[in-house]
Amino acid sequence: MKKQLLATTALVAAGLMVTATAQAKPKLAIGGWFEGIVGVVNDDRGEVNGAGAGHLGVDVQQDAEIHFKGSVTLDNGIKIRTRVELEGTSANSTDTIDEAYVDISGSFGAIRIGSEDNAAHLMVTPYQGHWATNVGQNISFDTGDWIEAPAGMGAGSVNRLDLGDADSEKISYFTPRIGGFQVGVSYLPSLTEGDNGEPESRAENPHEGFAAAANYNGKFSGVGVGLAAGYATIKPASPAVSVEASDPEGVAAGIRLDFGGLRVAYGYHREWNLSSEVAATDNGDTAHQFGVKYKAGKNHFSVGYRNIQDEGQRAVAAEDELNSVLVSYRRDLGPGVQYRLNFFWADYDGEAVGSGDDNEGIALTTSVRLAF
Repeated sequence: MKKQLLATTALVAAGLMVTATAQAKPKLAIGGWFEGIVGVVNDDRGEVNGAGAGHLGVDVQQDAEIHFKGSVTLDNGIKIRTRVELEGTSANSTDTIDEAYVDISGSFGAIRIGSEDNAAHLMVTPYQGHWATNVGQNISFDTGDWIEAPAGMGAGSVNRLDLGDADSEKISYFTPRIGGFQVGVSYLPSLTEGDNGEPESRAENPHEGFAAAANYNGKFSGVGVGLAAGYATIKPASPAVSVEASDPEGVAAGIRLDFGGLRVAYGYHREWNLSSEVAATDNGDTAHQFGVKYKAGKNHFSVGYRNIQDEGQRAVAAEDELNSVLVSYRRDLGPGVQYRLNFFWADYDGEAVGSGDDNEGIALTTSVRLAF
């Protein structure tokens, strides 16, 4: 039923397009960003490993992407957009191309086809804790770049509802926003990015996944309110590659409140029966995250906190746990130009006896970011 709904919507959109013509030649725009980062770090694992075998106290990192964006409007008002994201550094991704998709939108809503995040990921993440409030580096993406997650630590994920999906090809539909509400659904043939050679194997890949989400934007007595919730599931690889007792699943929710220049947000994320785990009992990770940001003209301030508990090895009674904090300052120097200052603290508490899978540290980073 879920697949038929998406297929029917796609056919309706196709029917609207075949009788239309483009008003003008499609346009190509180039965008993206580059951020140069310098940081200092002090963590327990660097001290344990000792000088010469541990971590550098000062490091230089970078983050960059280039986006190629095509667009055209048909004479019946339907808009067709394409987007291809080129990674600017291999250090942040194993992909040369990150996301690549076509988006068809009109009064019926929007259909998105290609290598892109699922609907629950896209519609819930902007409402969750630090995702809704960070003004500098990102507590999920960047903490592990500076304060090392020990080997075997399961509580180091980025905490977005994807079930391990790495921008695999999928089809998604998003309704128009009505009365502040919007709904989205996605069908995921596989969690593996395809090579266009043949459909992925059921025996080797999690397959036939589904994601759904809804969010709401409104304002009450001058207070902006945003709410979001989502669910995702997929069938595990079969027959013998996976030993999961049931399908991998996940839920996520978030709330954000805006009081003038102040925003506060909370997010919840839970996934279980993940294909990366073994044994036939329940497993997964649970995350709580909080965020606050304040804007004063060109100056932006934010504080983010997250707690993640991951079952890790299910034969072990304890759990992996991560507590982390990120305090950030940003100054807007001009259109697309930012100066950023970030302070990280992270405490990795592994489930094993002893300190072999533990680490605690702090880091201070400064950067200049140009978005174009």
